[in-house]
Order: sequence, then structure tokens, then C-alpha cells
Amino acid sequence: MELPDGDNWQKGNEESLSEITKCYCPNCGGNNGKTLMLPTKIPMFREIYILTLQCEDCNFQNSEVTFGGEIQPKGERLTLQITSKNDFDRQLIKSDSASLSIPSLEFEIPAQTQRGTISTLEGMILRAAENLEALQPERLRLGDVDNFHRCREVIHKLRVLVGHSSSSGSSSSSSSSSS
Repeated sequence: MELPDGDNWQKGNEESLSEITKCYCPNCGGNNGKTLMLPTKIPMFREIYILTLQCEDCNFQNSEVTFGGEIQPKGERLTLQITSKNDFDRQLIKSDSASLSIPSLEFEIPAQTQRGTISTLEGMILRAAENLEALQPERLRLGDVDNFHRCREVIHKLRVLVGHSSSSGSSSSSSSSSS
């Protein structure tokens, strides 16, 4: 498949969808995965590839966004004031060079620490909590008990923020992202 250059990118459609068969599956190690790839351009942003892998052997599925083209010279700061649960359902496109900040929790997902993704705000916050939690056993193994407890508190606050744990308090918060 030949990919368009520069400003010749257009909105993705069925004609530009590519299917790649016999792909390696990172879950089972087999070569029976199928990848669908859709190149498209997001106005005022950049070129992206939307990739979906599905393994026919183990039913593993993974979707991600890979960014093409050159990184824009200037990012944009977006601020969202969270006033209701519905605000967590907003779809976001976060590049790998973007950061996500939640000032009310003094929490930030720094640039270059997560791959580019399309998700809801809730999904991004829960992924951050899962990533922090995945390293908790290692923190204990290394004897970093103070950091273990700090991370445990942040994980709890992130889950409470999106309504996945019970806690009293305000649900109003703000989040900023720069790409």
C-alpha cells in the first residue's frame, strides 16, 4: 500500500483500509493475527494510522493509534472542566508527545510515557491507574515502601475521580492536555 505524502492525506474511508494477515500475536506468540490499518488525517493535528489487531487463535484484540508525518512545531493546550460524569465519556486523541494533567490531584501523565491513543478521558485515567498498579509489586520488591503507599493513594484517587471506587467528596475537577 502506498501512503500519501504531506497535505495529500484525506479522511479515511473503506477504500484506504488495508488488511494484513498472518501477523504476529504478542499474546499467544502465534502468526494467525489480522491487522486492519486505516490512514487518515485529523484537521489541525496530523496524520495518523488507526491499527487494530485481532488474533484468530486466542481472540486477543488490540487497537492503537500510530502517528505519521512530522510532529507539529507547536502543541495546543486544551483545558476541560469536569462538571458531570458525562465529561469522562469525551473521546480524546492523545499523541505520544502529549501530556495529560489533573491539577486537582497533582497528577500528570508526562509526554512520551504512553503510546498515542484514542480513548475516552475515563479510559485514559483508568489506564494510568492500571499502569501505576502494575508496578506496585516491583516497588515492594525493591523496598520502596514510601513510593508504594504514595502510588496506592494516587491509584485510589484516580479511580474515585472516574467513579470506580466509593468515596465522599466533590466530583468537580479539571484536566489539561497538550500535544
